[in-house]
Amino acid sequence: MTALAIDSPFAKTGIGFETGFWIFIALYAAVVVAHLVFCFLMIPFWRKLTKPLCMVMLGAAMAFFVPDHPLVYISCWISAIGDILLINNKVPKYFLSGAAVFAVAHTLNVVNQTKLLSYHVAWYVWLILALVVVLAGIIGYCMRGKGSAAISTVSPAYACFHFINIAFAILLIVDGGFVPYEIMILLGYLIYVVSDLIVNYVTNKQDINRRDFYIMITYLSGQTLIYFGLALALLA
Repeated sequence: MTALAIDSPFAKTGIGFETGFWIFIALYAAVVVAHLVFCFLMIPFWRKLTKPLCMVMLGAAMAFFVPDHPLVYISCWISAIGDILLINNKVPKYFLSGAAVFAVAHTLNVVNQTKLLSYHVAWYVWLILALVVVLAGIIGYCMRGKGSAAISTVSPAYACFHFINIAFAILLIVDGGFVPYEIMILLGYLIYVVSDLIVNYVTNKQDINRRDFYIMITYLSGQTLIYFGLALALLA
């Protein structure tokens, strides 16, 4: 099979896009490994420097892989901004800003998933989903206790974006299309939830040794599955 075989994702875009993809996916892998090493060794400067580069490189790889689907790689780059803001996640203003930025990225992922459904998503479904997010925030605020009102409000609202993406991944599996790729997205979001649970625990409960390693290995594993699942499904 040649590099540009008919079933190759680069059959239409050409060898230049294939080369660009492999360059940036190799850079992504290298930066991820380096970042995880810095997290494990607890070297703050290099950990913080390499953190946003991971999603920048993944976004660049996706730009060559699925150039006709800009929401995929734009979502990656928006996530990189969120990574920068959440470097200091114990500072409320950075936590809130990072959660808001990631909510935008997750919304783009929802939009990409709806493109794959065999039926149209009615406008009122989006309204219901928006109300669910708002309601989650209100419940979080009412149950805040002695915690920060802002964080208690934003955290459950933000978590809804994970579960909305999980729900759409399940819908697509039930719909019968793109099942292997939607399983990747579903698994990716489940792993992503684990990462956020660790963030929530160390932020609000108790710090743990090498917390950034556990946060980032689950986060990056989840992101890799999500974006490759989306890209492959959109190409299918």
